[in-house]
Amino acid sequence: MTRGEAGRRRVWPAVVALAAPAAAGAPVVWAWSLDRPVGAGPLWLCAAALTVGAAASVRPGRGADRRADRRTGSGGDAAVRAWAVVLLAAVWGAAFATAQAVHTVQVRAHEPRSVAAAVTHCRATGQRPVEGGGLGSKTYGCTYRWSVDGQEFSDERPVDEPYPDGHEVRVWLEDGGRMVTGRPSPAAVPFWIVLALLGLAAVPYAAVRLAAQVREADR
Repeated sequence: MTRGEAGRRRVWPAVVALAAPAAAGAPVVWAWSLDRPVGAGPLWLCAAALTVGAAASVRPGRGADRRADRRTGSGGDAAVRAWAVVLLAAVWGAAFATAQAVHTVQVRAHEPRSVAAAVTHCRATGQRPVEGGGLGSKTYGCTYRWSVDGQEFSDERPVDEPYPDGHEVRVWLEDGGRMVTGRPSPAAVPFWIVLALLGLAAVPYAAVRLAAQVREADR
């Protein structure tokens, strides 16, 4: 068997096995980034494919192969595996950042509904840990009560300081009348857009470098 044939046998199973979770995992990462339930099944499937890809490519080359890699400047199979992982991370990172950018733009572009809420039953919920051990200032939680179209809602949320019973505040609402903790800062819009663009640019770059390393390993 030639060196190129041996390289193909080690390299291509890893590339194919890493391409599968890269493609299948992107929508999972998108949903997870928006706190949507994704279930354990897709996550385990991606982890299994990643493990298979790594295991298929760990067979070490012979000493002569490694010396040839050093003479030609090629990273060999190790470089292929490294760029395959970089491509996987780029795809998933781009999916995460793009989902955050889309969500942030949608939230900032559409003013959510807000209603008056009464704050009641404020209580101490614990103490903040301090550096070096021990406990510091107290933490508090209050129950917010509001109504939407005649339906009553309530939710306990952390607060910096306790409010007197009956204190009225305005709260933002999601679809279904659920309370939103806060809205993203305007600075979050360009932040996530830039990260998304960088991630999307990294995907073809990593793919090109991976293809180049595969060609080197096939020689």
